[in-house]
Parts: sequence; structure tokens; C-alpha cells
Amino acid sequence: INAEYGGHLLKMKVFVFLALLACCTTFQYETCNRLFTNTRDWLCNEGNLCYYGCQKGYCWSQCNGAGAIEWDGPPGTCNTRYHLNTNIEWCWLEAGSNTCTTHSDCTAFMNQPCSGSCSVG
Repeated sequence: INAEYGGHLLKMKVFVFLALLACCTTFQYETCNRLFTNTRDWLCNEGNLCYYGCQKGYCWSQCNGAGAIEWDGPPGTCNTRYHLNTNIEWCWLEAGSNTCTTHSDCTAFMNQPCSGSCSVG
């Protein structure tokens, strides 16, 4: 291999690496935490990247507690990488009468603020 060809090959490898890196790092800001995509039936709020749903008759949402420390995503969005032993941080939603029986019952409340602290569970 001559030096000119080797230089082009190295540039090509660097370009491919950077393209893959850019692709992977921007994807994390496009959807909820992919770890839970096929393992839970939670709904994803694409507007803020937070999972939400119904638990024990009340609406809940993913939130950022400890996960906020390393989250560099857009303000107001949930951390799409963080979990603690495959558990996300969550809170009950403040929405007046937000009782539910299914996850989809909480769609109307998915953008409401937390009514308490953000916890893991």
C-alpha cells in the first residue's frame, strides 16, 4: 500500500467513525429510553422524552432526579439513558382528578408537573 492510499484509508475510517458517533449521540434526543422499548407497555411522550402511564389508579410520569446530573439533553426532557437496575425515576402527576385504569387514560395528563418528588421504583 502506498502512502497516499494509506492516508485516504485513514481519513475514510475517521469519517465513518465520526458519522456513526454523530448518529448515535443525536438519536438519544429523539425517543424515550430505548432500554424499556420492548420490555414495558408504558407510553412515550415524544414531546419531552418521558415515559408515562397508569399505576394503582393514578397517572405517573418519568422525571429527572439523580439522572439529571449527567443528562445533557434539551431542557425539560427526561434522561433517555439513565436507569437504576432497570428502574426509571418517576413521579405522580399533578392533574386534579387524574384517576385511570389504562396507560392511555393518562395521555391527557402527560404534560402536567409532578405532584411530589422524583423517586426510583
